[in-house]
Amino acid sequence: MQQQYDIGKRLREVMAERGVTISQLAELTDVSEDTIKAIRSGKTKSPGIQLMISIADALGCTMDGFLHRRSLTDEELYLLQKYRTLNIHGKRMVMLMADSEDHMQKKLPSADAYRAKTRRIPCISSTHTLASNSDYSTHATEFIEIPTDYFPNADYCLRLTTNMLHPIYIKDDIIAVEQNFPHFGDIALFLNENGVEMIRKYTEKDGSPYLEAVSRCDRSLYLTSDIICLGTILGIVRLEDTRKPPIT
Repeated sequence: MQQQYDIGKRLREVMAERGVTISQLAELTDVSEDTIKAIRSGKTKSPGIQLMISIADALGCTMDGFLHRRSLTDEELYLLQKYRTLNIHGKRMVMLMADSEDHMQKKLPSADAYRAKTRRIPCISSTHTLASNSDYSTHATEFIEIPTDYFPNADYCLRLTTNMLHPIYIKDDIIAVEQNFPHFGDIALFLNENGVEMIRKYTEKDGSPYLEAVSRCDRSLYLTSDIICLGTILGIVRLEDTRKPPIT
């Protein structure tokens, strides 16, 4: 494998930045001056990892910092830890949203984006309907344009493919969704272990979280560990006339 870093050059730079001499570094690391000189000069091109960790520690920097590699932020570590706890369906939804957001960001204008009159937002449509629910393990993503002040907290939209949620929602309604966990009384979007979407009111029953059906075609059920919350529904997006207040 081709070496990505000039270890000797980087060591000289860091020692100069810290004001550390060869003899001082040798004393701090209990490594001979000849060994340090060999690394600095490039004679030793691949010093052992434990040796480099000792040198980095002595110079007061991490290995990532020494090699100019960016460490993960606390937020990135949090997301990674959460992702590893998800089942396969949860991971698929995370990947879907990441891909959608990445695509949307690339399409946004780079200048004055926040002063634009409209914004593009991903809209997910199921390609397989199951009675009143939809199977989002197979889906398509489009991008719709809405005014910036129209559901400003929405992270994505969901296009319904069934009429079985009437009269609350009807087929082809576009639902604005914010990616946060609902409060009691909110209607939210959930996904079961089979990748099937469920729109339910988040309530409480017998002291336990309960998902109450919003139509007679659905069944209510308790919130269990294999059901994933995909966000709180903010309302219905009416694209034909966005001058009117959104339906919440």
